[in-house]
Amino acid sequence: MTGGLERSEGWADLHQIRDLFDQGLRRLLTKEVRYTIRAGHGGLDETSSLFTGEADIAVVTPAAALRLLYRFGDLKGLVALGVIPRRGSLVVAADAALPLDTVADLAAHADRITVATSADDGVSLVGFAVHRALRMAGVGAGAVDFVYDERPSACFASGAADVVIHDPMATPDWREVVTERPVRYLPWGDRVLHGFALQDWLPRLVRAGQLPFLMEDLPALDCSDLAVLCREDLDEGLARLTARYLARGCRPSETGAVARTPLPLHPGAARAYAELAAADVSLGSR
Repeated sequence: MTGGLERSEGWADLHQIRDLFDQGLRRLLTKEVRYTIRAGHGGLDETSSLFTGEADIAVVTPAAALRLLYRFGDLKGLVALGVIPRRGSLVVAADAALPLDTVADLAAHADRITVATSADDGVSLVGFAVHRALRMAGVGAGAVDFVYDERPSACFASGAADVVIHDPMATPDWREVVTERPVRYLPWGDRVLHGFALQDWLPRLVRAGQLPFLMEDLPALDCSDLAVLCREDLDEGLARLTARYLARGCRPSETGAVARTPLPLHPGAARAYAELAAADVSLGSR
C-alpha cells in the first residue's frame, strides 16, 4: 500500500481507521461537504447510526455477518462503499489441560468450563456468530458459563476463563497469551461449518503455523474484512470519492477485493470501481 487505509494483518482499531478515513477524504474533497463517519464497536450500533441519520458512513465487521443479515432483510436501505481487507477467523482455543477435542465437547464438561467471548447483545456481530455457532454445535444456553469482554484473550490469560472464542489474528499479544497458558485449538465441527455455509457464511481454513502452536490445519469461521456502509441516499459524488479512496494505493489485483462487498454497492461506488478497472485495462494494453 502506498496510500489510503492500512490493510492490517493484525488488530485494527476502528477509531483509528475512522480518523484516517476522515482525514483522507477531506484531503481529496475540493469543496466543503458535511458528513459523519462512525466506527464505534463495529457492529449493529453502526448500522443503527446509519438508519437514524446519526452517521452517513459506518465501518462494520465482520463482512460475513452482514451478508447473512442482508439475506434476512435486516439491512434494507443500506448499501456498501467497499471493504477494508483484513484476514480474520473465529477460532476456539481451550486450556490444553482440559479433556476437550471439539467444540461439541464443551457441553459434556459444562460444570467446569467458563468461556470468554463477545456478548450476543444486539450490537456485537462476533457475539451473534459465536452464540449461533455454539447452539449449532449442541452447546445451548446455560450449558457453560460466559465472561464477556472486548478483549476476551485477556480473560483467558488471567485465568478468568478456560476457553476463549474470538479472532486471534486481531490480537497482537496472542503469542504471549498462549505461551503463558498453552492451548488446544478446537474445531467447530462439520455441523457448524455446513450450517453457516448454507447461509453464505463460508469457512476459512487457518493453516498450520499461522497461529502459535497450531500444528495442523484448522477449519474455522471466516471473520475477515471491515465493510464500509452507507444509506442508499448518500450523495453519489461522495460515494464515488469514498470508493476511490478505499482503493487508493491498491495494486490492480487488490482493487477487486475492495469491491467485493457483503451488500450491493452504492451506484457511485460501483461507478468508481468500474472506472478503476477500465483504467487498469487501458494501462495494461499500452
